[in-house]
Amino acid sequence: MLKNAKPIQKDKLHDRVYDQLCTLLREGEFTRGQAVHVARVAEAFGVSAMPVREALTRLQAIGVVANVSGRSLGVPSLGYEELTDLRNVRLEVETLAVKWALVNRDDAFVADLEKLLMRLEATEQSGDVQGYIKANYVFHLRIYQQSNSPVLIDIINTLWLRVSPHLYQLERENQYQVSNIHHRKIVRAIQEGDESTALQGLVLDISDAYEVLVRSLFSKSPCL
Repeated sequence: MLKNAKPIQKDKLHDRVYDQLCTLLREGEFTRGQAVHVARVAEAFGVSAMPVREALTRLQAIGVVANVSGRSLGVPSLGYEELTDLRNVRLEVETLAVKWALVNRDDAFVADLEKLLMRLEATEQSGDVQGYIKANYVFHLRIYQQSNSPVLIDIINTLWLRVSPHLYQLERENQYQVSNIHHRKIVRAIQEGDESTALQGLVLDISDAYEVLVRSLFSKSPCL
């Protein structure tokens, strides 16, 4: 049984299955190279296998899942060029979302970030890797939601579908602890309305994670 899955209501079934499967991917429910078993997902969602297969087909069409074991679909490994491209696009798109979020900053937004930062620190200190990956996604999403741009958030969520299953690799080199240093910097800067420092914290968070992934996945990477 999937830990964070919820039964799916019958109205708009296919879209709901797709949306929830995407959420689980972004929250680190699946790791790279791991097959996504249709029967297991269908049981967790409380649906038949058909809408799960359709959701996987949609994800395969945009490159989020691929054949990983025989005919089984799962999260593919990222190549060096794809990983670098993802890093570059994230730096452009997510920094834009932070800029717009700061324009819309209010007390409720700041309070939410403080609570989410506490959750990130608690999961990192307890060694709850999957909990940290989920909290990390929720933290970043809350920032980007403050941009009030559904189009921008859709783009970011598509990027995170590709990168989140690889974030387990960041447990190496104490990267979760390092990321939380950047997260604290971002929250303080947003509290103070300091756009430059907030952007610097985000850029370091994305770039440092990228470097760890490169070292973990490509020991002979040309950038080393």
